[in-house]
Amino acid sequence: MPFVTRPGASIHYATHGAEGAPAVVLLQGLGLSSRFWFDVPERLTSDAARPRRVIAVDNRGTGKSGRPRPPWTMGTMADDVAAVLDDAGVDDAVVVGISMGGMIAQHVALRHRARVRGLVLLATTPGFLAGALPEPVSLYRLLSMPFRGREPSADMARLLLPPSKWGRAREIFRDWPAAMRDDPTPPATFAAHLFAASTHFVAPRLARIDCPAVVATGAEDLLIPKRNAEVLARRLPRAELELVPDTGHALFADDRDLVRRLVERLEQRLD
Repeated sequence: MPFVTRPGASIHYATHGAEGAPAVVLLQGLGLSSRFWFDVPERLTSDAARPRRVIAVDNRGTGKSGRPRPPWTMGTMADDVAAVLDDAGVDDAVVVGISMGGMIAQHVALRHRARVRGLVLLATTPGFLAGALPEPVSLYRLLSMPFRGREPSADMARLLLPPSKWGRAREIFRDWPAAMRDDPTPPATFAAHLFAASTHFVAPRLARIDCPAVVATGAEDLLIPKRNAEVLARRLPRAELELVPDTGHALFADDRDLVRRLVERLEQRLD
């Protein structure tokens, strides 16, 4: 069980696949541990034609990582990722981040440019000042999530899925109840992540990120509206935009192979 010591916190990460193979780092969203990638690491390492080493990071405050006293910043969490790469003996990696994890990924690329071969940014934003805020009802559902218990709720489905899939929420979130019980989000972590996300604004600096990037978003994302991805793709010099139809913020919840396909698409540009 690898850990790296950082000021005020130990950061846990899990590795999958072939040591020495090209690395892919996975960064989850607000309040979620790396467990919420579910079978994505296995999908990424199952292709014999493209061996990969996958590193799934528990952001500070989640999973087995420490819970230091907040406030934290995106820069702090980006430095956590660089420390994980150092500890794992990885020079550079493709960095995949969803939602808040995508915000962290942008800061990794800005603060540790040589460590990032490429970016896959899922359902994320360069900062809402440059993009679009969620509707008040979506913001309310987000803020109430820490008080909803350790089971997926109807409000969570309405926040993360498009209306066409609300009736399939139990099936789509089939793995979430066990993960939420085993890796619950402490309210202090939720608040600290929310504060860090609220201070995230990198739009004026995105032109400095010169690695290839794939920016993907759900066409019906209510939490981070698609305009945010459009701004990201426009401002990143080497970005491609993927707009996923009939999909909300839980971008890969009902298409578990989506992340692997997007990583492969990016890797083809790196070959």
